[in-house]
Amino acid sequence: MAANTWYCVEVDYLADQAYDTLKMRVNGTEVHSITSASDWNNGALAADWMSDKFNYVMFGFHSFSSRTADVWMDDIVVSTQPIGCGTTPPPASSSSVASVAPSSSSKSSSSVAPSSSSVAMTSSSVPSSSVAPSSSSRSSSSAATTAAWTLNTTDSYLNFVTTKNTHNVEVHNFTSISGDISAAGVATLTIDLNTVNTGVALRDQRMKDMLFETATYPTATVTVTVPATLISGLAVGQSAATDITASLNLHGVSGTITTKVSVQKLSNSRILVQTLAPVLTKAETYNMTAGVEALRAAVAIASISAAVPVDFALVFDAR
Repeated sequence: MAANTWYCVEVDYLADQAYDTLKMRVNGTEVHSITSASDWNNGALAADWMSDKFNYVMFGFHSFSSRTADVWMDDIVVSTQPIGCGTTPPPASSSSVASVAPSSSSKSSSSVAPSSSSVAMTSSSVPSSSVAPSSSSRSSSSAATTAAWTLNTTDSYLNFVTTKNTHNVEVHNFTSISGDISAAGVATLTIDLNTVNTGVALRDQRMKDMLFETATYPTATVTVTVPATLISGLAVGQSAATDITASLNLHGVSGTITTKVSVQKLSNSRILVQTLAPVLTKAETYNMTAGVEALRAAVAIASISAAVPVDFALVFDAR
């Protein structure tokens, strides 16, 4: 596999057949197609291997190096209508998605075209996964360039990863984020730090009290200036990769971070912004080193990493 390349696999399943078609795309270009059971796994799969499971499925993955194993699985979408990798978007009126299973990395897409933008952020970062076009995709195409946007809090998320004792890695998130993009292109995201979710109530409380100090800093706010052409220049189903420089205000301190994100137009009334690589946030930059040490001492462990990878997906709907 090539580094920084999108790979997408589509499977169309009909009735009780093994499958209808399977296609492999690299950066939106079809490189392989299977149309019969004998083509796949030398015909070893049972004819009803997908029976009663789904009608259509798509999943994708992204390679971050040239090593075959160094990939991130991402985005499994099940639908009652055909789902493409972005090269042939399904009709807006038939985009009925049964389930969306997010992962921790990037969105499979038909094209990843480099561009650039500037982001001014106030907070701990911004929230990744395949999200299908909403029912509002029947809106006029002018909505993508003139409408204001509201963050879809159900389909958006922010994850961060902690490491303790060198090899113990865990994924956490914040359960409450909100935001919007004004008609002038100014996006605002608010993260409620009191909604940190590690899966352990006592640990959540310790993070609030010792690390984030939410009594003083209850929220984090992200402000993003979106170039007008970044969204309007995309066709439905297309995406663009862009490097961003962010001003992050966390724990009362402003710092600068840089990363690469993907912006995808899911429909004329829905866009998705997500990380193409994790954002590293360092405790020392935001005067949080003492908080990390307090957490370590509270549980009497050898170490807690002071650098935290963050990944996110932000879905905005036109309003």
